[in-house]
Amino acid sequence: MLFDINRVKENKIRSRESRSKSFLLKRVFGDLENRILDLPQGWKRGLIEGCRKNDLKELSKINKVTISELSHNTTKTQSLDLYASLMQLHWSNDPYSDFFEKVKFLKTEGHFMCCLFGSETLNELRDSFFKAEMKLFGEASPRISPLPEIRDVGNLAAKVGLNNCVVDRDIIKVSYKRILDLFLDIKKMGETNAILERRKSLTTKKLVQEVEKFYFKNHRDKKSRKDSYTINATFEIIFLYGRK
Repeated sequence: MLFDINRVKENKIRSRESRSKSFLLKRVFGDLENRILDLPQGWKRGLIEGCRKNDLKELSKINKVTISELSHNTTKTQSLDLYASLMQLHWSNDPYSDFFEKVKFLKTEGHFMCCLFGSETLNELRDSFFKAEMKLFGEASPRISPLPEIRDVGNLAAKVGLNNCVVDRDIIKVSYKRILDLFLDIKKMGETNAILERRKSLTTKKLVQEVEKFYFKNHRDKKSRKDSYTINATFEIIFLYGRK
């Protein structure tokens, strides 16, 4: 077990209102919604997990689509023409089983879609935390979740029985004036650290200051003005499409 799933759910529920306002999640949700709307219109029943109805304005108008913020446990095997998971599967303790369980919802020729954070997400923050903790404590604790590479997602899709798979990614670079602004964005998205082996004590002001020093030293936005330096944060979104 890698993740505290109860903590993941708590983070998602606690950030319910702010998640809907996150510019990054709006972009991701909008992208996946457009991909679904571009599918052939022959499908009759769909389930989308990981967001609320107001996150998918066009799909929420379609009666044949169920939109669920968390996992929807009442769906029968081979009952869906479409299944989509939004920003959930990177928190899986058993990706193969979780993917396989979702694929079982689909009828033959059913559409499977998902989006999740990829391995390049927050690599600057991961590096800065590591260097700051090594300097202050002589050891580092897990601060940023281990995330899948794009090839891992494609390989997993094939293993669970999906065909005609297409995997692509969107690299989003975001600039921040302070590291606390980045922390706040992560919290608003409900993506706060939920690793079981995470350090349980509060993050000290001294550590945050040290992390910020390393961040500005190594990952400063080179295009920012000298009198107003900003830092870059990378978010990698992996999109997967497949047919059963």
